[in-house]
Amino acid sequence: MDFSKLSKHYSKIYKKNKSTAVYPAEFVVRAFLGTYPNLRMSRRYEGKRILDLGYGDGRNMPLLKNLRMNIFGVEISDEINRHVQKRLSNLGIKADLKKGTNARIPYNSGFFHYLLACHSCYYVESGGSFNNNLAEMARVLKPNGFFIASLPMKDTYILKGAKPLKNGHYQITNDPYDFRNGTVFRVFRSEEEIKKTLSIFFDDFSVGYCNDLFWGIHQKVWIVVCRKRASPKN
Repeated sequence: MDFSKLSKHYSKIYKKNKSTAVYPAEFVVRAFLGTYPNLRMSRRYEGKRILDLGYGDGRNMPLLKNLRMNIFGVEISDEINRHVQKRLSNLGIKADLKKGTNARIPYNSGFFHYLLACHSCYYVESGGSFNNNLAEMARVLKPNGFFIASLPMKDTYILKGAKPLKNGHYQITNDPYDFRNGTVFRVFRSEEEIKKTLSIFFDDFSVGYCNDLFWGIHQKVWIVVCRKRASPKN
């Protein structure tokens, strides 16, 4: 599946929303500000470059600004970028926003100190695989740069009735919001599967999960923080 349907949907939603306020995802706040014994991530944020990949409505960018990071973002349409750029300007936030996808990130290799993928990096383009996304995300990170991401569990709400494909990929067939049907996700059944899949490019894993039930939507996602290897694992 190409992302044209998703692009049209999200562009319409964000254009309709006239509010200037945005609020960060809870797991992003916890990852960047929390002091957990098993969370290993550098807190030297000031002046560092971060890519917010699939940033949506820009909800996490006020937090990144408060951490004094240099903010960059990638979304799937120019219309989304224009709308969110206007919103961020009203909030006094500077961000470099470009059109791209998980497998085609329009920035130079080794450019970022951090890459944040909040409910985004597991979307797979037609004819591709999550490994394409993974290689591209690793490409734009500096060696020892940090990757912070959410990844879907098999029993999260949107995967109900999903069609299994190869190598942990599933095609969505029963989206309760009715716009992601036909989309392909990479799904993870265990912490061990996450580490095995990501370890070619990343190590030093900190893995948690969110299990949230909100009025008919039961979202279950892994939360992963890891660091790019100095060189890919053989």
